[in-house]
Amino acid sequence: MTTPTPQATTQTSGLVIRTPRRYDLGLWLGSLGREGRFRSEEVRLARVAPGDRVLDVGCGTGSLTIAAARAVGATGSAVGVDPSVEMIGRARAKGRRARVAATFVATAGEALPFPDGSIDVVLLSLVLHQLPADALHATMGQVRRVLAPGGRVLVVDLGTPVPGQRTVHSHAERHAGPGVPFEVVRVGQLFEHLGLAIVEKGPIAFRFRRLEPLRYILAGLPTE
Repeated sequence: MTTPTPQATTQTSGLVIRTPRRYDLGLWLGSLGREGRFRSEEVRLARVAPGDRVLDVGCGTGSLTIAAARAVGATGSAVGVDPSVEMIGRARAKGRRARVAATFVATAGEALPFPDGSIDVVLLSLVLHQLPADALHATMGQVRRVLAPGGRVLVVDLGTPVPGQRTVHSHAERHAGPGVPFEVVRVGQLFEHLGLAIVEKGPIAFRFRRLEPLRYILAGLPTE
């Protein structure tokens, strides 16, 4: 049975970033100017191929969406969504400068305005740690709905906290709950309930300053 496609909405209980220039500056500093290398690695891990229909959930200012658009080529599509209209505005400007056919939509992950089974690859990069439990489960439910049979989901996010170091976990705890730091391995447990099979998982060699070591999970939806 087909589920009604929700209307786009920027309403979310998760963190919404309203300062895109500061966000990009933070990524540039944290990556030592190598964010492009990190985004290329994410595209590789997601096994994005020419002709794929890619959705980047929580796309921020669009760098990963743009990298995906280059990988899918003229026969594919790349769409980035984010609840922040400010971030989407900057993402659109970056897409125009990059001269790629990327599309950006202002909407929360809890309401993806795309038909059932219309996406081949979903990317969730450094976004789930910003969501409280209700928004995380709603977002993953929407991801499962839009994913096509045989499709893939790549999650890249925070791994194990670093003892004695003040990192982004001090922020993430405010969203997960007091004393409950986010760890991406817990998202893998949710995949089973959604009918997704883990294909691959592990650490990411690329490091950001003041972030925990990153880990990834690649999951797939069986072909019907």
